[in-house]
Amino acid sequence: MIYKILIADDEKIVVDSIKFILENNLKEENIEITTFLSGREALENLLFYQYHIAFIDIKMPDLDGLELIEEYRKLRNSEFPLFIIVSAYDKFEFAKKAIKEKAFAYILKPYSIDDILSTIKSAMVQVNYMLAKTRENIEKDAQLIVMRNLLENSFIPALIFKNALDIVDINQYEKIFGINLKSGFLCVLTLKDKSDFVLNFRELDNIRKDMKILFEHKALISIGMGEYLICFFPAKDQKETEFLKEKVQEILKQKPYWNNIKIGFSDFYYLEEGYENAFWEAYYNILDIDTPDDKEENEHSLLLIENLEAKLIHSINNPTQVPLIENYINQLHKLYVEVFGENNLKYKMIKLIIMLLLETGAINKEESFDIEKVITEILNADAHRILETSKRAILALFGNAKVTHEQIIHNDSINKAIDFINQNYNQEISLAQISAIFNFNPYYFSKLFKKYTGVSYKTYLTKLRIQKACELLKNSSKSIKEIAFMVGFSDPNYFIKAFKKFVGVTPSFFRNMPEQLI
Repeated sequence: MIYKILIADDEKIVVDSIKFILENNLKEENIEITTFLSGREALENLLFYQYHIAFIDIKMPDLDGLELIEEYRKLRNSEFPLFIIVSAYDKFEFAKKAIKEKAFAYILKPYSIDDILSTIKSAMVQVNYMLAKTRENIEKDAQLIVMRNLLENSFIPALIFKNALDIVDINQYEKIFGINLKSGFLCVLTLKDKSDFVLNFRELDNIRKDMKILFEHKALISIGMGEYLICFFPAKDQKETEFLKEKVQEILKQKPYWNNIKIGFSDFYYLEEGYENAFWEAYYNILDIDTPDDKEENEHSLLLIENLEAKLIHSINNPTQVPLIENYINQLHKLYVEVFGENNLKYKMIKLIIMLLLETGAINKEESFDIEKVITEILNADAHRILETSKRAILALFGNAKVTHEQIIHNDSINKAIDFINQNYNQEISLAQISAIFNFNPYYFSKLFKKYTGVSYKTYLTKLRIQKACELLKNSSKSIKEIAFMVGFSDPNYFIKAFKKFVGVTPSFFRNMPEQLI
């Protein structure tokens, strides 16, 4: 390596002397020496160029050595250079200040050749140690970045689809990732063109890396199923959530891939509520990014698609309606092409079939419906045969379905679910859990529940818990913390926030309110 050395002294004879000693006695070392006769010039050069070692005279007319070091420390946060003070003064005050400014050594004039050489050699040993330590830290940082990315990719599914409070120490993960995990919103991003899975994955990974830079320490970003990015943004309330959503879109609009992506956001959620609902909300809110003139028309088409997909599900296992089923498929085929383009048609048809499988539970080991074969047939079909192949597969699926139309949409299913919630409201009941109990896909159950009750599953459960809490506040002497736990809240602070949101006042204020004001 090249040791870069600076020498600054207002006496030229001193500068030349130190330079001569170094050049004639360190011939085996690779050194590069720069000299200055002014403290101010030396400081300016130190700020613009990197030096390993600097010999500085303590007394120079424009800027003395100790002032130079002090100014340098203020302007640059660097371990280099190692400052060696050269002085004709042995006063204690000078030595004390040199120590304060973390000077490496203090050499008194007149100095000997051995004084200079022993000091410079010790400095070189220290430089080598510091550079080795820096390289080691860089390697560790690189390893930590890799580990953090791997950890982040595996942590997000746990945060979303499991009760993260039961499996991890949230406070510890907040320290690892450097962000708040207790409240925020989710963003799901996918590509418009999904015709090539491998290229799709690479493009999403490039976008993920870009977003990691754009939103460093402001979001967790994971790639899911090679199909979409899941992004968690921390926020303290709905107002901040709306601000951040606009900011995210504003930043991404500047990127070249903006016109090739679709993006969906959830509302604001607390960790205590679980982020699973937030994921489904964001996932199914993915809309095509259009110009303002096209947006209204496209949203109408998306609503038609959603309605037709729901009707298709509702028609399952009804053999008298086969022509109607075919009509739904024909209309969906046309709308898929119009809204998503021909490049995405195969993907949309495959996704529709998989959705039907998930919604109906129509396949098990004994049944003959081969989803892998169906996917292969659709992927290999030309543009003219996609509709025919998909229609044949869907009709075959309907023929094998064990779940009838009445079983899917009958109000009795939701009534049973509501009874279950009313009896178990004080337990942890995630959307995924209750959906599984009643054999529904979480998203479909959420849509059906809201259609039947008028509110989302999350809102219904929270309101029920708050209602029970109101009864306990008026009819018991238990503390607010105890009541929070009794009605199903694991965090009393979140209970107070939720109570105030739904009731308008805090639990303690409500408890003390006269009956006639309630």
